[in-house]
Amino acid sequence: MALAGKGSRVIVVGGDRYRWTVAPDDEPGLAVVVAHAQGDGQRLVVWVEHGVVIAPGLVAGLIREALVGHGWTPRSRRRQLTLRSPDANPDPARPALAPWPPAQ
Repeated sequence: MALAGKGSRVIVVGGDRYRWTVAPDDEPGLAVVVAHAQGDGQRLVVWVEHGVVIAPGLVAGLIREALVGHGWTPRSRRRQLTLRSPDANPDPARPALAPWPPAQ
């Protein structure tokens, strides 16, 4: 599902354009929502801890890690991929991500 242009930002990662935004505070933390800029592909939602500074460098790292480590397919129509970054201070170059909610 594509993100609206109003209220979202554009970022280029690996030559592809993505739109991203930060959803309002919620119980698990802050949600970084990312979608490919062209099309109705799979949406990525990454929950980060309250207080994490969400800057373009971190968003780019989240995108790369979701693509490589979690099989995110931003151009395919699939169910939303939801992950969580458990670190209070994630490394923007290689943030640790885990499926959310955790498997029981």
